[in-house]
Amino acid sequence: MFARTGVTKFAGTAIVAGAFGLAAFAAAGTAGAMSSADDNFLTDLTSAGIAYDTPQTATSVAHDVCVAFDGGADPVDLGMEIKNETDLTTDQVATFVVSAVHNYCPEYGSLFA
Repeated sequence: MFARTGVTKFAGTAIVAGAFGLAAFAAAGTAGAMSSADDNFLTDLTSAGIAYDTPQTATSVAHDVCVAFDGGADPVDLGMEIKNETDLTTDQVATFVVSAVHNYCPEYGSLFA
């Protein structure tokens, strides 16, 4: 669907591989290594009713959102790809992407202003 490797990897590997409870996914890190940004992000997911296998997996995928934007991904296209590859609602996808940006790559906040 996308020519950009980062976006394809993000949606095709990270999301489908298990960020939202679709399958188990090995992630590095421990619960003790979680930051306040991680806590804020996970709270946003929980509030939106977004399930995830592990906190590490969810935060890893959030960082993949930033990598996709680093590679020039269009926010609408990225959101649509995530929606098509998961069982998330449109509102949940928006929450995930906006929270990822807010917590991990605020330099892209202007994309959502």
